[in-house]
Amino acid sequence: MRVKKELDRAKLVAAAMGQIPCDLSIENIRLVNVITGEIYPAAVDLLDGVIVRVRADGHAAEQPSAKIYDGKGRYLVPGCIDIHMHVESTMMTPENFGRAAIRCGTTSVFVDPHEIGNVLGIDGVKFMVDNAKASPVRQFNLAPSCLPSVPGAEGNGAVFGPAEIAALLETDGVYGIAEMMDFYNMIHNSEKMRGIADEGLKRDMLIQGHAPKLSGGAIAAYALAGPTDNHSIRTGWEVVENLHAGLYVDLQSSSLETSSMPKLLEGLKGMRYTDHVCLCNDDVHAKDLLETGHVNRLIKEVLQQGIDPMDAYRWATYNAARSARIEDLGAIAPGYLADLQLLDELDGRDPAAVFSEGRLVVENGELLDPPQNRPIPDTVLGSTVRVVGLDGPKSLRLAAPAGAGERVRVAVLDYDTPTARSDLFYEELPVKDGFVDIAGREDLCFVAVFNRHGAADHTVTVARNFYLKEGAMATTVSHDCHNLALCYKDPADGYLAAKTLIDCGGGFCTVHSGAVTGLLELPVAGLMSLLPLTELVPAIAKQEKATDEIFAKPGCMMKLALIALACTQNAVITDRGLFDGRTQKFYDQFPVEN
Repeated sequence: MRVKKELDRAKLVAAAMGQIPCDLSIENIRLVNVITGEIYPAAVDLLDGVIVRVRADGHAAEQPSAKIYDGKGRYLVPGCIDIHMHVESTMMTPENFGRAAIRCGTTSVFVDPHEIGNVLGIDGVKFMVDNAKASPVRQFNLAPSCLPSVPGAEGNGAVFGPAEIAALLETDGVYGIAEMMDFYNMIHNSEKMRGIADEGLKRDMLIQGHAPKLSGGAIAAYALAGPTDNHSIRTGWEVVENLHAGLYVDLQSSSLETSSMPKLLEGLKGMRYTDHVCLCNDDVHAKDLLETGHVNRLIKEVLQQGIDPMDAYRWATYNAARSARIEDLGAIAPGYLADLQLLDELDGRDPAAVFSEGRLVVENGELLDPPQNRPIPDTVLGSTVRVVGLDGPKSLRLAAPAGAGERVRVAVLDYDTPTARSDLFYEELPVKDGFVDIAGREDLCFVAVFNRHGAADHTVTVARNFYLKEGAMATTVSHDCHNLALCYKDPADGYLAAKTLIDCGGGFCTVHSGAVTGLLELPVAGLMSLLPLTELVPAIAKQEKATDEIFAKPGCMMKLALIALACTQNAVITDRGLFDGRTQKFYDQFPVEN
């Protein structure tokens, strides 16, 4: 596929031959050739947003270009490409995300909009496509393949099957199928997942993967099913299994969890070729984007592990474009789009200048001539938090089974890691006035998930090691279905936090002793703010401070956002019950021996 399908090739040929002038020449640079692995002095001539000629050693052009840009001896590198990410995880709209990421040298991203898709379905995906038109970063939106992520385990705002995927693939601005997370049903040939993959295959479009911990016949089956890459790997042996299966490996470092990059890179040792290695953020938070960068953050991370800079930049440019089967991105050579960045050093720093299709868009960290804001439709900005199962604090109490005595065995989710990865065990707890009582237990709190898409489904249970000291927190950022998730000691505090979010359209809220102590409003589908990066990061920091005050450990704000993630191999709580991602079955909350 080519991004720019219509070119005046006769005009470009004439320019390359020196018969007509170019629009722009970038002179006095050290060209980083990610095709050959060389670095050499050069000048680059651009016309109609396309590279027409690279003049090695800076030989003079036959006709001077309309404009000359002095590279001042800097490195000229292709713009970075994030091969897989979720814009919603930045808590910014696509246009505001683009205005932030372009400063880091990112010029293209491949977006899975399944977060907003789970809330608003096809209309949500179309909003992301439309809003990205005001972004200086090119955003390739893909059709979310798994809505919900695990059918039957959770309730969300839309269900996508082959028909919905087909409709999206015929929509301008949708370039393929996003991560096929339901790997279990993919390798077992379920009719739905087979049908979704076939819609992409028959159109010869990109199909991205998500398949953790598969090996042998399972990873072979996954590759045969249609996906061409995998970003959900965390260990060196998974890198080996995926590369041996012919898949592209997207080395991921997400803001949601501790990086596993050192383990991933271990898997590459002894491999002569790394042509199928790319980099991706998956989920990057606004603070990380502001303070450490975007794709260049990943480049810094792999450089710290001893990777050669040429390999790192090739992974982030040329390999990513090849993974997506795009022929005119990711390199500096005739016919490629002029997505370029000028760097003082090849160390992952922010660029001195960024060009998008030959137009200077960033210089000295400043965004030049940003497009006008796109209007936000009422369907996206209006009330998307529709909770019908929350009827006062009593809805947040955990009722013991009928006939229970003074104590009852109940399922407890145990969170003994910094993330929300948990397991489940049963513990005998007191019963008071017919409800499970955790008074006096500092290690316990309640967690709950309420459907926020109009259904009455909800689940309340007990959690251990969630580190909540007092008060309550609620959020509508709850991967992947984005139902209303809560943790609380006192049901009254939990109810106030939930009600506050319902009234404002979503976000994060903390409550202590009957008063709201922190509120981060995310009115765009309950997932995104209207604020630009420099205003959003302080607002998030303020909410993080309020969160830290009610938790025994710092950094727990995003932990709540993961407790309902059903497509993991852990025990989770969803609006429909307590679910085991390993067996794809529900747990009994109160075992039958009670």
